[in-house]
Amino acid sequence: MSAVTVDARDDERSGRRDLRELDWLMLATLALCCLGLVMAVSVQGADPQVGPIQAMKQQGAKLLAALVVFLLAALVPMRIVRRFAMPAFLAATVCCLLPVVVGRTVNGAHRWIKFGSFNFQPVEPARFFLILALAWILARASHGVGSFRRGFLPAMGCAGLLAGVLLLQPDHGNALIVLALASALAFVAGVRMLFFMPFVGAVVAVFAWFAVRHDYVRQRLVDLMATKPDSQVGLGLIALSSGGLTGRGLGQGWMKMDFVPEANNDFVFAIVGEEFGYLGSLFVLAAFTVFGVVGYRLANKVHSPFLRYVICGYSLMVCMQAAMNLLVVSGWAPAKGIDLPFVSTGGTSLMFCLAAVGLIGNAARADRGGDFAPIDTVATANSMFPGRV
Repeated sequence: MSAVTVDARDDERSGRRDLRELDWLMLATLALCCLGLVMAVSVQGADPQVGPIQAMKQQGAKLLAALVVFLLAALVPMRIVRRFAMPAFLAATVCCLLPVVVGRTVNGAHRWIKFGSFNFQPVEPARFFLILALAWILARASHGVGSFRRGFLPAMGCAGLLAGVLLLQPDHGNALIVLALASALAFVAGVRMLFFMPFVGAVVAVFAWFAVRHDYVRQRLVDLMATKPDSQVGLGLIALSSGGLTGRGLGQGWMKMDFVPEANNDFVFAIVGEEFGYLGSLFVLAAFTVFGVVGYRLANKVHSPFLRYVICGYSLMVCMQAAMNLLVVSGWAPAKGIDLPFVSTGGTSLMFCLAAVGLIGNAARADRGGDFAPIDTVATANSMFPGRV
C-alpha cells in the first residue's frame, strides 16, 4: 500500500471525525433551540392576550429567520468572510451609536432601534463582527502576535473602540463582556499575559468610576452582596429552588405570572428550573458544555490561523454569554440584561448565535477542504495555545 493511499485514508478518517463533532455541535444547538421554543409557548402563552398558538407563531417566525441567517453563514465562502471582516465590524460599531441618536429609551438607556414593530439591538451584530475582526488581526500578526504592537494593541484597540461606544448608551455589562471576550481570544492566540495586567487595572478603574457616577450600577453591586427576596434575582432564585428535582411540569410554573421580570428573556433559566427542576437545569448546562468542548476540539484541529480564531471566538462568545446569564440568574453576578443563547425569546440574539454556529461549521469544513489560503505564508502551529513570544 502506497504512502499516498495511507495519507488519503487518514485524511478521510480525520474528516469523518470532524463531521461527527459538528453533529454534536448541531445536536446541542438544536436541543437548546427546541427548549427555547417550548419555553416561549410556556411563558408567553400564559398571557391571556397572547395565548400559546400566537406565542408559538411569534417564536417560530424568529427561529425561521434565524435559520435563514444560519444557512447564509454556513454557505458563504470564508474568503469573502475574511475580506469583509474589518469593514463589517466598523459598520456595526457605527450602528451602536444610532440608538443614542434615534433609538428609544428603555430603563434610562439607549440600546434599541425600532423599525415599526421590529426592535433591533445593534450590540449583537457588533459583538458578532468583533470576532471576525479579531480573527483577521490575530491571524495577520502570525508569529508576531505575542508582541505589543502587532498583537495586543490592534486587538484590544478594536475591543476598546466598541466598548467605548457601548458606554455611551450606556451599556456597562456588554462593554465588559466585549473586553473580556477580546482578552480571552487574544490570550488564546498567544498575546503575552504581561500586557493584560495594566489593561485590567485601567478597565477596573474606569468601571469603578462609572459605578460611582451611576446610581443603578452601584445599586446592582449592593444587591449582589445582599440579595433581597423581592428583587429580580431573589425572585429568580425562588423560581429555581421551587422546581425541586423534576420540576412542577411544563406550563405549571407560577413565577412567570408577572412575578419574575423578563421571564421570557434574561430570566428564562429560572422558569426552566421551576418547570423542569434540577434535571432541566442540568440539561441546559450539559448542552452548553457540549458546545464549548466541541468548539475547543474543532479549534485544535484547524490548521488555518484565521479559521481557528473564528471557531474559538464564536465558541467563546456563546459560552461566555451563557455563563454570564446563568451567573446572574443564580445570584453570582450583578443583574444584567444578557439573553441565554438559543433559549431566550430575543430574536436578535437568536439570529446571531445561530449565525455563529453556521460560521463555526463553515470554518471547519473550509479548513478540512484545504482550499483556504492563510493570510501570510508563515506557518502557524496547529494549537489553541501557540508558544508565547
